[in-house]
Formats: sequence, structure tokens, C-alpha cells
Amino acid sequence: MSNKDIGSCFYELKPGDPEYKALTQNVVQLKHSFAFYYSGRNAFLAVFNDIESKTTINKIWLPSYYCDTVVNLINSNFKNVAYYNIDPFHFESDIDVTEFASKDDIVILNNFWGLSTFKDYSNIKEKPIIIEDHTHGWLSKQSLNSNADYCICSLRKTYPIPLGAITWMPNSNSKQTPYKDAKDTAIIKAYLSFNNSMKLKRAFIKKDKNTKDEYLDLLNNGESILCESNSYNKPNNELLDQINKYLAFNPNIVKANNFNQIIGSINKTHKFKILKREGFTPFGLLLLFKSEKLFISFKNWLISNNIYPAHLWPNTKTESEWKYLFNLHIDFRYNIEDISYLVEKINIWIKNNV
Repeated sequence: MSNKDIGSCFYELKPGDPEYKALTQNVVQLKHSFAFYYSGRNAFLAVFNDIESKTTINKIWLPSYYCDTVVNLINSNFKNVAYYNIDPFHFESDIDVTEFASKDDIVILNNFWGLSTFKDYSNIKEKPIIIEDHTHGWLSKQSLNSNADYCICSLRKTYPIPLGAITWMPNSNSKQTPYKDAKDTAIIKAYLSFNNSMKLKRAFIKKDKNTKDEYLDLLNNGESILCESNSYNKPNNELLDQINKYLAFNPNIVKANNFNQIIGSINKTHKFKILKREGFTPFGLLLLFKSEKLFISFKNWLISNNIYPAHLWPNTKTESEWKYLFNLHIDFRYNIEDISYLVEKINIWIKNNV
């Protein structure tokens, strides 16, 4: 596999790359108008600002299992935050938000791994304001057919771009006031750090130049700086071009093909569960463990074979017996041979951990 890895951060693509061709062969027609932001946290702040310009927010309801960086952002900007219980591994939601939230409350519904579906509240008059987070479910069924008041997606989790997030209002024709003209050096520094990291990783993979530590240092630096951004400025033209370059390409076709190849080849085991839902394409290969010891053993084995699982979300707790979750990217970067390599290594671990 030379310098190619599985499951790690994105790198810059160019039109001649097979990965680029795999992504851009599948186009989707998008029907909504979007507002673009540097990051998901910026997009959230813009949406909250838009809501505050129209009404007084009573309470903000977050799912009990959710990305801790978003939770920290909201808690640092608002005091009226509450939580509702959710099973992040049960995707056909039976939650009725009107049972705990009132008019002028905000409820954030998270599309878990692109497998969630939600009730339609659009015809209920005295309802809370609904925000759906599709960061791990861009172009999923719920993303494409949402009737929420607002939708948000951090696109850098899906496309080979350094930053980028969008919002849209699927249930309204009103104009969103999207930007704040404020000095935000943190977001510019984060963008440059991520952008340079992607370029260095491309050189590392394609030309065997630089070292892994060089692009990882820039990546980690960008993540650290990103948390300092607290505005919602309009992205620079370079990032807008990068977003629009990929926005209408559907990554889920390749994901679905790779996922089906994995499901058809992976050995049965009781050591972990594969999260899936019939008729849906998951964000990645999502493996759920009950044992932390096996979870760590699996992680170490994969890393030793140049495969990098992401722990979702290590600082978030769930009462579920099965609680340790890995995601492995299985997107357009990976061909049949790559997926076969991934399955081979997972099957070896399964065999050695009967």
C-alpha cells in the first residue's frame, strides 16, 4: 500500500486522480439555497443568530449523545441548555420533541451516521424550532427530504476540502441573514493550516515527499485553532471555490458499493456489531464494541497495519451496554483492492480474538 492509508484525514485531489474520478462520476441535483461557512461551529452560530433576530430563545435542547465540540460551543455561548435522552444506535426515531420542548425552544436533532429519520413537525403550529445536523449524513435520505426549520452540515467530514460547512432552510422561503462581519484570525489560521496539511499529505501519498509527522502537525494545529473561532464570517473565495467544486457530487454511491463488499466478505463475530440500516448508506464502516479492552486491541492492530479508525465520540457517554464506537472511512479514496486489504486485516483480528 506504500504511503496510502485507510481511514485517516483527506488530502488534496486533482482531476487526474482515480479518487477524483470515483467521486465526480455521481452527480446529485440539489434543490435548496445554501449559505456557506468556514466551519460547522460557525454555521451553528449563524443559525442561532438568525433565530434570535426573529424570536427570544427559551431553551436549547441537545441530544444526550452528541459531538462534544458542538456541545462545548453551545454551552459557552448560551446558558439555557438542556438535554434529551437518545439512543444513538437506534435510527428510526420514536422521539416526539413536542413532549419535552415548547414553542421558542430549539431542538437539535442529529442524523446519526446518515441512518436516522425524524418525524415531520412542519404542520404543527405550536412547535419548537427544529435544527437537523447532517454532518455525518450529507445526502442521506433524511438530509435530502428534511422538513426541519434549519439544517446544518460540516462538509469537510465528507469531501476533500480543508474547511467548509453549509446551512439551508428546507421548510421556508424566508431569506436567511447569514454572515457577521467580524475579525476572526483564528478561522483564517485554521483554514491555512488544514489547507497546507492536505497539500503535504498529497505529496506524501502521491510522490513520497515529506513525512507523516509534517502533515499531521499541521492537521492537529488546525483542529486546535479551530476551537478558538467564535464568529460566522463569509468564507474566502478560495474556500468557496473548493466547496462548490465538490458540493453536487454524491459520495454515497462509492460508499455503498464498498460497504456491500465489506458486508459480503467480513467474518462473523460477537466481538463487535456493524451499525447498518436496510436501504441506507452509512457514513462509514461503523463498528460498535462492548469491551473497552477489545476496542483498544482492535485499534492497535489496525494502526499497526496503516489503518486508522476514528473513535466517535470519546468524551461523550452513553448508557448503552455497547458504547465504544469506531468509524472507518470507506469513501471514494478506496478501491476494491483497498477494501479487500481492510477486510483481510479485520478478519485476521477476528480470528485471533475468538
